[in-house]
Amino acid sequence: MKNELTTVDIDRLRIFGERFDRLMTLEVRPLAGGLPAGIVVPTYLACREAQGEPSSTLAARKLLAAIRPGSDVIIATGAGVLPKLPFGETDGPPGAVALARSLALGFEAKVSLVAQEEHMPAVEACVRVVEDVAQSPDSKAQGSISTTVFPKGGEEGRAAAIDILSRKNPSAVIFIERDGPNEAGHYHGVRGDRRPPGTVADIYRLADEARKRNILTIGVGDGGNEIGFGKIRDAVAGLLPRGGRSQPDETGIVTVTETDVLVSASVSNWGAYAICGALAIALDDERLAHSGDREHAFIVACIAAGALDGATARPALAVDGIDWRGHAGVAELMRSIAIAANSRSGIGEAVTVSGEGELPIFTMLDDAQATGGCHQ
Repeated sequence: MKNELTTVDIDRLRIFGERFDRLMTLEVRPLAGGLPAGIVVPTYLACREAQGEPSSTLAARKLLAAIRPGSDVIIATGAGVLPKLPFGETDGPPGAVALARSLALGFEAKVSLVAQEEHMPAVEACVRVVEDVAQSPDSKAQGSISTTVFPKGGEEGRAAAIDILSRKNPSAVIFIERDGPNEAGHYHGVRGDRRPPGTVADIYRLADEARKRNILTIGVGDGGNEIGFGKIRDAVAGLLPRGGRSQPDETGIVTVTETDVLVSASVSNWGAYAICGALAIALDDERLAHSGDREHAFIVACIAAGALDGATARPALAVDGIDWRGHAGVAELMRSIAIAANSRSGIGEAVTVSGEGELPIFTMLDDAQATGGCHQ
């Protein structure tokens, strides 16, 4: 595994990073999908101005520099609270587990997925989808994926953050679709609704404590209320209705919690998948890219575990109001970018890698090629 990229490698990675970033910022949600219409690209551009390069490949480069084989990595996720989303939503756990899988395979990392109790069933359900990677931490052949419940309560959260970081000494701490507090210590949804007191665990303390210890932190979000957006807080607040003021307390929607790297996407899961694709290119390993089949399985697993679509609060096979087919399509397009970047042969090998070489359409294409083409 290479941990250093040449100038040529970095330039090539940035070219494909532009493609990942454009895909992850497609504005596809229905108008009732939570985010104000027209905010996705301006938010991304504010992030891009602050960081100077494609967010997906910046995150991948930083991870490549920080993680060594066998390193511990923490990924925190989970959003949504009572009464509408008692077991969380479908945005977050799939992205967290997809990235955990990529890190376990690509770096042999020992990944700990952290979530509060209500959100853990969806996280664990997604882990079961990739159970071939979720091996014992003692495994020598590849990395591992495990889960840790983060407690509620101020003092409990502070102690848990210190304990987790002291025990794990991680190379990186990553947050995917995880609420961060505003300047008053309150949590909000992107619509401005304040989370009821005591319903959100202070997982943001992992970010603050990690930065004190010079541990790499990465935040992935889509609305400004998630951990990481403190990096561009004023810019995002200026894009939101009412200047990003919440109701009814008139404090800010956008979190004050910063991370070293911020990935702003249309759907938080997509930001995580873009990082997976960038890692697949950087490590020359197509296995690390997410896939449409796995995406479908993740969403089914989340719904079966009690999570709901965050836009509608319904048990639909959807994320942020977008049907699962749309998410599977985005995952496959990102995977196609990774395959194209690493391709050293023709389409036949790419089809074989996808595991779908037996579909009838491919037999038809083979027959057509053997007889001189489809149009005669």
